[in-house]
Amino acid sequence: MKAVVANPSAKGWVEIGEVPEPKPDSHDAVVRVTAFSVNRGEVNRARTGVAGAQVGWDVAGVVEQAAADGSGPKVGTRVVGMSLRQQGWAEYVALPTVALAPIPDSVSDAQASTLPVAGLTALYSLERCERLAGERVLVTGATGGVGYYACQLATIMGAEPVALLRRPDHKALIEATGARVIVSEDGSALANEPKFRSVIDGVGGHLFGGLVEALAASGRLITYGISGGLEASIQVRHMLLSGDGRIEGFHLYRESEKESASKGLTRLQRLMVQGRLDGGVTVQKDWSEIPAVAEAIIERSYFGKAVLTL
Repeated sequence: MKAVVANPSAKGWVEIGEVPEPKPDSHDAVVRVTAFSVNRGEVNRARTGVAGAQVGWDVAGVVEQAAADGSGPKVGTRVVGMSLRQQGWAEYVALPTVALAPIPDSVSDAQASTLPVAGLTALYSLERCERLAGERVLVTGATGGVGYYACQLATIMGAEPVALLRRPDHKALIEATGARVIVSEDGSALANEPKFRSVIDGVGGHLFGGLVEALAASGRLITYGISGGLEASIQVRHMLLSGDGRIEGFHLYRESEKESASKGLTRLQRLMVQGRLDGGVTVQKDWSEIPAVAEAIIERSYFGKAVLTL
């Protein structure tokens, strides 16, 4: 079958190649993929990965073969799922039924495909934060998938989200989520803000030290990404002043062991059905265009989520 595979020397560091068809375990359903969303993490892995290795977390499609153990959706069910094996961007993928959720009739495959990595990361990051209702939550990287979802979910949870943007280009779109927007290339504008109960950060790097300083006593800083760089400088005194405030790293693989992706995806889709949550799909193309889309993702040419269809 055809699948997206890593090619560190190709445009976008990926290409469509030939791979063996999936061999499901007893708890796996085989899904015919109809759409998948593209995350920076997958493209970055392809850049440094082994040529020919499959790529892809987020998928939506139709169950072609139900799990042999009788668990999960039946044949013909539209589903969204997450491939922890990184084999999602393909014509077919075998997924554990605990990583699959049926797609409601009113939710499109494209919208659903944005949920596994970005939606679940935003949801679980916010749920780690305590006493959100009525409190201010700072979200970095709000023009990316996780940040865009985090702004919406923070509003739904009764918090007051504040989005930190590097440029004003997409200010109006982020404000439409219910978030107040601060535009500051280096984050220095945070010095004029009251402290934040919670910080959801996908940037790290040079910004991270300022985020620690912006954290209120007893606050929680959840860091899930490092798009701004691997290293950060932190003044220890700011950590001392934060009292029992905490800095926590977030990894979706570990988090999905606490609650199955199936349950989290069902919860998020319920909000989509209610019209309270949007996937932020700004780019939708045929999957043959994956090299150009992957390259544009790394260059930050897109706001929101890019979805490719089969």
